[in-house]
Amino acid sequence: MTEPGGKNKAVGKRNRLRDQGLELEYRSLTRHLMHSFRVAVLAESPDLLVSLRELAEGFDFFVPSDQPGEEARFLIVEGDLSSASIARTASSQILRLTEGQAPQRQAGEVFVSRKSFLSSPVPYLELCRELIESRETLDSLRERLEFSEQVQQLLELTDLERVFETITRNTMAVLRLKVGTMLLHDARIERYVEVYNNDPAHLDSGEFVPGVSNPLLRSSIGSRHQFAVELSAEGKGTLAIPIQVQDDMIGVLKFPFDHDFDHSLIDRAVRYLRSVTAVLANTYQLTRSKELAMRDDLTKAFNRRFFDSYLEEEIERSRRYGAVFSIIFLDLDDLKLVNSKHGHLAGSRTLQEVAKRILAAVRAIDKVVRFGGDEFCIILPQTDQDQAKAVANRVRKSMVESSFRLDADIDLEITASFGIASYPLHAVTKEDLIKCADAAMYHVKSTTKNSIGVAPAPRRASRKEVG
Repeated sequence: MTEPGGKNKAVGKRNRLRDQGLELEYRSLTRHLMHSFRVAVLAESPDLLVSLRELAEGFDFFVPSDQPGEEARFLIVEGDLSSASIARTASSQILRLTEGQAPQRQAGEVFVSRKSFLSSPVPYLELCRELIESRETLDSLRERLEFSEQVQQLLELTDLERVFETITRNTMAVLRLKVGTMLLHDARIERYVEVYNNDPAHLDSGEFVPGVSNPLLRSSIGSRHQFAVELSAEGKGTLAIPIQVQDDMIGVLKFPFDHDFDHSLIDRAVRYLRSVTAVLANTYQLTRSKELAMRDDLTKAFNRRFFDSYLEEEIERSRRYGAVFSIIFLDLDDLKLVNSKHGHLAGSRTLQEVAKRILAAVRAIDKVVRFGGDEFCIILPQTDQDQAKAVANRVRKSMVESSFRLDADIDLEITASFGIASYPLHAVTKEDLIKCADAAMYHVKSTTKNSIGVAPAPRRASRKEVG
């Protein structure tokens, strides 16, 4: 049986123990914070450092020259030291000890006489720490407000490519770098592909994450800082920042840098990416869902509805910016024989494998379309006639370098006939461009097959004909 008031006494004891525990935890945390609050000391003699270590045991004092490269959030300056000496030690707060009249105060400086400070340094140190923490809190709020505004701007964008470009360029602005690449996972080909790039040195090598070495990728994913850097023997470097949603890595940002790169900016870049990752992931998934409606169910290549609208957009974009682009038409040779000999299921599997090989042989910005039946089209932005021919050769080789193994007892050799037309060399309208590529393809199909044809350039009228 509980004594009268026993329950209240037990509750009161439990509360006191809890309060004592919280107080002990608070004291322990305070001691940890004070100890981790490193203070750099720049003085003309070592006496100041010795005195501070005796009078303020809760703080960690050091001389920057003893530990080169180490930064301080708080700097104590004694004597007539040059501004250059002070500038070499990064700090957000400077406490100057003066003898007599103080010099003109600069932003972030607090003046106190040496005698007053050494008589009781802890209150001055705590004051400076509070000033630093207040300034850091204000900076954090400003940063969050800035990032929130940028998130709002991203939400207003309807073009996925603009979202990718804006995020990459904003990250470059934080890092004060000029070039970078965003790579996102493409489930169709099970690797990461370039979705924005202004780095001329970046190459889509066809690797799982192009341009990012496996050691660098592993380091960036496993790092608690959420980034990793890799240095070459020549002093060049690569920064990799994974874009993660929970445990899934949906993408990677890659930036090349030189030896004078300011590494202190990376944490802010990571915080920016953390603030926009949700927008990026949602926009990416939403657009991918819309994209499914524009894809062929069998091959997962784009469908004819996509082709008609995108080709018109590409013509308008190229006309506006004076750019070139090309299209490749390809028609499988003798697919009807596959259907008649092995059945339509084998024919469908052949189309799926053809689409897979085409997608693996082209860039992420190129659009692969199932035009109809066994005919495909590849739209190549910013690609001239010669470059398009190189792409067609790459696709042709990917089809003939190994047989199509559709079943344990079905191995097929599949080839295709290719036709190329370029804007504005061969045509300036959608209909004429299609006719040119289609005619070049059918010329190959009716002669050699398994080859590449290029539409002839339009004949220019001679002066005699014009006259």
